Amino acid sequence: MLYKKGSEELERKEEEYRKDVEMNQQLKRTLKIRAMELGTVRKNLDQISLSHKKEKDLLHENSMLQEEIAMLRLELDTVKHQNQLKEKKYFEDIESVKEEHDNLLKAIKLNEEARTVFQYNGQLSILTTENKMLSSELKNVKHNKE
Repeated sequence: MLYKKGSEELERKEEEYRKDVEMNQQLKRTLKIRAMELGTVRKNLDQISLSHKKEKDLLHENSMLQEEIAMLRLELDTVKHQNQLKEKKYFEDIESVKEEHDNLLKAIKLNEEARTVFQYNGQLSILTTENKMLSSELKNVKHNKE
C-alpha cells in the first residue's frame, strides 16, 4: 500500500514535472518569439526614426526650395518689369526715329521742291533776259524800219 501510494505520488510528481517541462518549453518558445518580435519592433523603430529624420530633412529641403522659388519668382518679376520698361523705351525710340524719318522725308521733299523752284527761277531768269533781248532787238528792228 505504501508502494502503491509512493508510485502514485511519483506518477503525480512525474506528471507535474512533465507539465512543468512542457510549460517551460512553451515559455522558452514564447520568449524566443517575443525576443524576435522585440528585434523586429526595434528594427522598425530604427527605420521609423530614420524615416522621421529623412522626413525632417526633406521638409527642411522643401522649405529651402520654396524660399529659392520665391526668390526666383521675385527676380523673374523684376526682370519682366525691367524688360517692360526697356520695351516701352524701345517703342518710344522707334516712334521718335519714325518721326525723325518722316521729318527727313519732308525736308528732302522740300529740298527737291526748292531745287526745282531754283531751277525754274534760273530758267525764268534766262527766259526773261532772252525776252528782254528779243524785245530790244524787236524795238531796234522796228526803229530801223521806221
